Amino acid sequence: MPDYHAALVIDIGTTNCKVSCYSCHDASVLEVRKFPTPTISSDKGEVDFDIEALWQALRLVMAELVASVPFPVKNISIASFGESGVFVDKEGVILTPMLAWYDRRGESYLSSLSKAEAEELYSITGLPPHSNYSAFKMRWLLDNYSLHERKDICWLHAPEVLLWRMTGAKKTEISLASRTLCLDIARRTWSRNAAGILGIPFGVLAPLIKPGEVAGWVTATLRQELGLPHEVKVTLAGHDHMVGARALQMQPGDVLNSTGTTEGILLLNTQPTLDVQARRDKLANGCYSDGEFFTLFASLPVGGYALEWVKKTFRLTDKEISTGLEKAMEQYLKPSWSVEHVPVFIPHLRGSGSPNKNRHTRGLLFGLTDSLPPESLLESV
Repeated sequence: MPDYHAALVIDIGTTNCKVSCYSCHDASVLEVRKFPTPTISSDKGEVDFDIEALWQALRLVMAELVASVPFPVKNISIASFGESGVFVDKEGVILTPMLAWYDRRGESYLSSLSKAEAEELYSITGLPPHSNYSAFKMRWLLDNYSLHERKDICWLHAPEVLLWRMTGAKKTEISLASRTLCLDIARRTWSRNAAGILGIPFGVLAPLIKPGEVAGWVTATLRQELGLPHEVKVTLAGHDHMVGARALQMQPGDVLNSTGTTEGILLLNTQPTLDVQARRDKLANGCYSDGEFFTLFASLPVGGYALEWVKKTFRLTDKEISTGLEKAMEQYLKPSWSVEHVPVFIPHLRGSGSPNKNRHTRGLLFGLTDSLPPESLLESV
């Protein structure tokens, strides 16, 4: 029998959130909604994701899609950036802000790790210690919100907060867990040893689930609000780069350049890569979104965000960006095109990536002239 139902797929991105509705019959796209990911910025340059505003916007969008598509929704799946999360308590209260994954407030804890501890963490988690990972955000929040003595709190990443709001379930998906610095990568279990080194109470770590495993069912109250006539299951698809790789049916031996706000090079392996060279090059291991393979990941903190940066910095309109990109492509296709006419851009706007990760490196735009056309600037970036 044909499956005449629909599925909502939620993609929480650094810059934008997208909700797509698919037909379960033939996987065709029925409708798509997109909205900017809400953030809160301070004068110090600190950035939080506004998870409450995101949840409110998401509820409105889901209700619109449920009302407009021709089939009843029976599945919801959520993919997201990693690392960012909040502490919640048993009463259903969010106790902390959600630090953006690239926010630097946890950076000071890096210096407290000895070389031996950093090497041990890599051997357990497959991650080079870096302030982007969840553990340093947890530690900063625990210290600054006086939560160390609380026994009733739980850490949830962004999509897991949405899962909790939809279903009441507090669970952590394995590919997101592999971005915390607290997961034993080989065993796919939380590591007491890693958490202890980092000063993270083991009890705050939520039960683990596999990607795509049914994590919960939409509550009756939310079903009524959204206009869902039947029970709806919710799954966590996982970390966005890994989910994208799975959609492409990636196999070991393939190489994926995954570009969004950031840019990453991703490989698949049957075992974690924990040797000396991988540790020296600061390559990040992860659990893949199929629950079986492992990923090896090298990333650049700024990818597509560079276009947003140049738009904001040089006050370009959307039309100017679109026209400039079209002209840049036309010039590139001409036999006379030469890289010598394009300014050099080093996109270290948020530091550098592997193999020399450094939050303090700076970007560079070299080769500007008074006659530089906008399309050459865009081509450079």
